[in-house]
Parts: sequence; C-alpha cells; structure tokens
Amino acid sequence: MMMPPRFVFACIIVLFLTGAEAFSFATSLKDRAKAILIEQVESGASNDVIFKAVREVEKFSILGGANLQNPLLPGNWLMVWTTSNSIAGKTRPKVFQTNTPPEQLIDMENGRAVNAETVLGIRNAVRADISPLTKNKVRVQFREFSVGPISFKPEGDKFRGELSVSYLDEDMRISRGDKGNAFVLLRESTQRTAADRIWKGWKESW
Repeated sequence: MMMPPRFVFACIIVLFLTGAEAFSFATSLKDRAKAILIEQVESGASNDVIFKAVREVEKFSILGGANLQNPLLPGNWLMVWTTSNSIAGKTRPKVFQTNTPPEQLIDMENGRAVNAETVLGIRNAVRADISPLTKNKVRVQFREFSVGPISFKPEGDKFRGELSVSYLDEDMRISRGDKGNAFVLLRESTQRTAADRIWKGWKESW
C-alpha cells in the first residue's frame, strides 16, 4: 500500500529530528489528524470523507497503542460515528433513535464487553464475552440481549463476531469489525461533553 506524499514527507522530517523533537512533531501531526476527524464527524460529512479521516488517524498506530495489552483500552467508551447504519440506529424511526452516544464497556481482565444505549428512558444492552485472537483483535460472543428489564439469552454460538483496535490513545479509540464496519469512540470519563456534542452534530445529518 502506497503512503500519501504528506505522510512520507513527515516521516522524512522525523529522521532528521532528535528523539524529543520527533515525538513532539509526530504528536502534533496526530492531534491535527484527530481534530480533522472530529470536525468531519460533527459537521455531518459523508462516510467517504470521514473514512478518509479515520485512515489518516489510524496511520499513527505506527507509534504504538493499538494493542489489547494497552492499559488505556479498558473502560467505558462512547461511539460518536460508525459506518453501520443499524448500530447507529439510522434505520429506526427517529423516536426510537438514541439522543446520546451508544456506550461500549471493555473489560479485558474479565473477558467481557457491554454495548448499551438509552432510548425513551429505557436502557437497551448487549452483553458479550471477548477473548484475544491477535495482539489487537478479539473474538466476540454475544451472550445476552436486554431491553429494559426484559432479557434474552441466545442458544449456541450463533451471535458472534470479531473486533479489532486500529487506533488507541488516552481519549480516542478506532475499531474495525469483521463485517467491514468502522467505529470511532471517545473515552467517557474525559470526553462525555465532547462526545454528546459530536453525536448530536452527526445525528443532525441523517
């Protein structure tokens, strides 16, 4: 895969910098790429434009971070964009669309994940078991679906998938699913206000 000229040029510059200078330069480029991605999502840009911005951020995984062993991975994350219309809720009537970002809890130590959203004051959730497949990918086995107090546990292993981490830092995670979907998430503990704003902006473009 050919790298774009800007990225190659940046890499050449880094070769002539000291360790501290190179890190600072790479960090500034990464922060700019993240800011552009957020701007595109919040403004309701097309999926093609946003996906291009996603790939720009993912390139900085060369600096490390996109790893299941990274202590930054566990915690509650807020999804602000995805290519999946069904997961975002685009295919539902507006009254049944969530007004706040869907959440994803990642608990690597206990091998579990929980996807949740609140619609009309009712919390809907999906609980799953997760297990490592590669250094940045997990197998996902969905175990329980719930709508408010009503829950359903499917039999067998019919509901399963895979999820990889393609970028990860203190406040942003980008993941890819096995069906080709991409997800941009922000850390709830530090980015709740921003995530709510970004989700609202993106949702207005539907």
